[in-house]
Order: sequence, then C-alpha cells, then structure tokens
Amino acid sequence: FDEEYSLIMSKFSKNIKTITLGDFNYDLLKNNNDTKNFENTMLSFGFLPLISRPTHSVNIGQSSCIDNIFTDCIESVTLTGVVDDQGSHHKPIFAFFNLNIAVSQNYHKPKQMQNYDFSKNNIELLINNLTATEHSLTDRKLKFEEFFEIFSSAIDSCCKLDKPKLTKRNPVSNPWICDSIVDAIDKKEKSTDCDSALIPLL
Repeated sequence: FDEEYSLIMSKFSKNIKTITLGDFNYDLLKNNNDTKNFENTMLSFGFLPLISRPTHSVNIGQSSCIDNIFTDCIESVTLTGVVDDQGSHHKPIFAFFNLNIAVSQNYHKPKQMQNYDFSKNNIELLINNLTATEHSLTDRKLKFEEFFEIFSSAIDSCCKLDKPKLTKRNPVSNPWICDSIVDAIDKKEKSTDCDSALIPLL
C-alpha cells in the first residue's frame, strides 16, 4: 500500500494545496512499524494528519484512529474534529480550511437546459394522475417495464415543459434550490412588501 500510495502522492503538484482523506487502516494511536512507515510516507511528501482522536470502534474499549484527513497546507486549517455518531463503527470526521480561493471576475455560471417543471401544482397533478391509475400500478402481474412506462408517461404529461428553457440554476451553482424554495422566497418578499406598506399607517 505504501508504495502504491507514494506513487499517487508523487503525482500531486507541489504548487497546489492538496487534501487527501479516507479510511487508511493504519491506527495512528498505535506505535508499531506499520503505522510508523505509513506516517513517514505521508510526512515525506509534506502531509500532516489532522485527526488524533479515535474514529473507529468495534467493541467497547477497542478504539482506533484509522480514518483521517491529511494535508500539505496545515497553515490553512481552521478547525478539525470527530463527530460522536453511534450510527456506524466509523465516526464522521471533518476539517475546515481557509483556502482564499480566488474567483475570476469573468466567471459565468453555466446554464443548463430545463425540460421539466416540478412545481407544487405540477406535483399535485402528478399525484392525482398516479392515484387515478393506482389499480394498474398495484397489479402484481405488472412487469417493471410496464410500471416504468406508466410512471414516465405520467411525469411527461404533468411536469414536462412544452418548450425547454435555459436556467442558471443547476446542480453545480445552486444544487439545493428548487421551485418550491423559489415560490417560498417570492411569497416572503410579497409579505415583506405588504408589511412595509402598512408601517406608515400605524
């Protein structure tokens, strides 16, 4: 592993700040030869570990620090830690960086073609459409291909735009903004305008 990982690390540019993370399966809480060799490999490339607390446990009293984040820009680190989550043997780890990434003034957010409109009204139409065909969808003899065809046709009928349009909202620039959020923002702005208009009358 050390040889293969050294080969990967050697490909990293020294002029670029680099972060590498994962389950390395080397317990940094142990002082054995395997761990020492791994640490020496990382240190030889200028990479320091950011996690020093236990990140993995199978049995009570048996903890290890095998999950880690290594970086060659330690001066940019502002906060690191381990989340005490009991949902898995591996605890989530995190690190915050102040990288001062410059954004070009000429950068333009990529637009993408929008073919469907999943607005609240269209979703309600889709639900009504599927409800009307519920007897067909719940038929145990229905093949998956047939189910998929019914479901796809309902989406096309209720949500597909007559004419595709370009939008600035995409999974890259605004991955979490959907039509419902846009509607909520519009309603909030209208409510704010109404409140502002009433203030002089009070």
